[in-house]
Amino acid sequence: MRYQFVLSGAVMGAALLLGATACGQKKISECNALIEVINKGVESLGKSPKAGADPSGTAELKSMADSMDKVAADAAKVELTLPELKKYSADYQTMAKDVAKAARDMAAAADAKDLAKINAAQGALDKAVKQEDPLVDQINKFCQAP
Repeated sequence: MRYQFVLSGAVMGAALLLGATACGQKKISECNALIEVINKGVESLGKSPKAGADPSGTAELKSMADSMDKVAADAAKVELTLPELKKYSADYQTMAKDVAKAARDMAAAADAKDLAKINAAQGALDKAVKQEDPLVDQINKFCQAP
């Protein structure tokens, strides 16, 4: 049971650098700080245990959950003053926490070999993950706008 979760936040950093020159310094600084946290979260997901070591995939799910909880906590620590960016950060934190909870629920269900709970957790995980791309797009749009 191998679950792949890829955040597109790593792309945000490059896009921001290209479009941010006309923005105010405060906006640039705050956007860069939030994007840095998201990008570090993406990097940490790439370092999760691989399925070969754990055929059930539960270690990978638990690692993903830990990574997502950390990115949510780190994003909450970023000092933001721009209301729009605060909202995007809060939405991203909620999404990250939802992913973490669903991943933990799926790992617990897999350990218990409870197919109904695995399916329910998979649905919750899919729903949470689908929120990520639109959130990243909103952050990109806001941060690149003059």
